[in-house]
Amino acid sequence: MNWMEERLSRLQRWEGYQHSVESREGVQSKLDANENWHLPRAEIREALSTSAEHLDPRSYPDLADTNLAKEVSAQIGVPSDSVIPCAGADQAIDLICQAFLGPGDNAVIVSPTFSMYRLRAIIAGAECACVQMLPDLGLPVAEILRRGGPGGVAFICSPNNPTGNQFNRADVEQVLDSFQGLVVLDEAYVEFASYSLSRRVRQRRNLAVLRTFSKAYGMAGLRLGYIVANEEWAPEFLAKVQYPFPVSGVAAAMAIAMLKDRSRIEQWVGKVRNERVWLTRRLRAIPGIVVVDSEANFLMASLPVDSGEAHKRLLAAGVSTRKLGDVLDFPNCLRITVGTRRMNKQLLEGLRGIVAK
Repeated sequence: MNWMEERLSRLQRWEGYQHSVESREGVQSKLDANENWHLPRAEIREALSTSAEHLDPRSYPDLADTNLAKEVSAQIGVPSDSVIPCAGADQAIDLICQAFLGPGDNAVIVSPTFSMYRLRAIIAGAECACVQMLPDLGLPVAEILRRGGPGGVAFICSPNNPTGNQFNRADVEQVLDSFQGLVVLDEAYVEFASYSLSRRVRQRRNLAVLRTFSKAYGMAGLRLGYIVANEEWAPEFLAKVQYPFPVSGVAAAMAIAMLKDRSRIEQWVGKVRNERVWLTRRLRAIPGIVVVDSEANFLMASLPVDSGEAHKRLLAAGVSTRKLGDVLDFPNCLRITVGTRRMNKQLLEGLRGIVAK
């Protein structure tokens, strides 16, 4: 086998990210991708229009990353040099794998979780160790440290996708104390949760926190996020690993405008949290359904019927969910975005009919 054939064979062996593949035709309640439907569409469109109004698309967005880093810095309390803007947290994962992983390195991944950590670590040539979280959904600290060896990258998603739980802060700190490599803490859903460790990068050289504008800020279609890391190495990463013009000028301008209007974001996040409580109670009222306590903008529900069939019937009724199957000790699981009240009522009506039969 020559070089090109070997590389093509390797490309064929790699896995890709699995999107929901079902047709969206006829879907009135899209609850499969953890998007934030609680932000008024008219306000979001107005903010997008205003942000684009003064930009010239012929010009490279050479100050977009700098301006965004300054505003994020003011909001979360870290130096601006600690903020690395990215085209979504997905790109952040890829760049970290490129910079810190290679053949012979370990990637320790707390699972079940977001598949991108493993997929990008494999492409970087690393050996992946998927460490299952504890039966009570706790962080398996001892096993993470055992599998980490002399270095590598540990990926911890907290709140975790797809279970929705946020790991105990002391357990995460214990991993930071003892892990010999880099700890990547994915906080994509942290605005809906109890705590954030973003500020800990000032004391922790081995911590990189991932944040996104796709969830709480309702900007999933604009692909914008950032890494928060120690100011000793974050500027080097931005200058040498990240692309020359890493983020869209429109996306950055819109994010800055939304960050400045913090009270509105807090209001929208509060709506999601309140609706999460409402939906959790009503799902649990359906006989046989078990719902994991969530600190995200979605719920993981274990059904007393086949989740594949339930998923298909909900889709036929106009409700799309994420089909998970068995997750840890929870059989027949669906991941369900916390939608608007109308969306959630449509979901509940569909599930009641499915479970009753």
